[in-house]
Amino acid sequence: YLKKELKVSTGTIYHHLDTLSHLIEQRDDKKYYLTELGSHAYNSLKDNINTIITPDFSKKEFSSPILKGLMRLTPKKYINYESNQMIYTIIISIMIALIGAIFCGLNGLFPLFLFFGQSIIEFEFIEPILQIILAIIFIGNIVFFFLINEGICRIIYKKKENTLKFLISFPIILFPLDIYLILHFILFSTGSLNLPAVRILDNVLVILFQVLSLWLLTYNLSVNKKLKIENSLIISLLI
Repeated sequence: YLKKELKVSTGTIYHHLDTLSHLIEQRDDKKYYLTELGSHAYNSLKDNINTIITPDFSKKEFSSPILKGLMRLTPKKYINYESNQMIYTIIISIMIALIGAIFCGLNGLFPLFLFFGQSIIEFEFIEPILQIILAIIFIGNIVFFFLINEGICRIIYKKKENTLKFLISFPIILFPLDIYLILHFILFSTGSLNLPAVRILDNVLVILFQVLSLWLLTYNLSVNKKLKIENSLIISLLI
């Protein structure tokens, strides 16, 4: 029976039985039973099955000093959320998307993935209708960005799990860019961007917050699409 089920030779079966000789024993009825040591080993494995099957993902994948530092800035509970926390993640994601859309429109910026193109219209002459259009484009950009990431995971890495969880938490990766858009609006509306030093500062800020968003995307791909950290980083940098 074992030969048929395991598709191995009799010699292979006896080799493994000999290896496990301290854990199992054959009795008079020709059946194999756990020894006292075997029972102890079995109970130990059974009691720790969750730890063995599902190790702490953050400890396994994010153990380097740099990643540990980034993990402190990561809203882990809202990206890798439990089912009873889903409603909070939905609310936070909607708020992040709306805040980003509003300030993207107010700034007159055209969003593309994690980047922003300057509007060809001067800030003070931006029409409300254009601001609304840019805000809508910001929301559409989130959906488009998600679909590209999901598509790459499915086509290249054959990862089809947790699509809904990935979608619900996806807007959270834009949280750093929301902060930038608010700061940019303050600088823009006060005319501070006319100063060369402030403009340089603005460029530094957008790069910094883009890097943080790239990290959040990398983390989200790792925990929700179950990709290795290096594969998640490749996707983040390619897009």
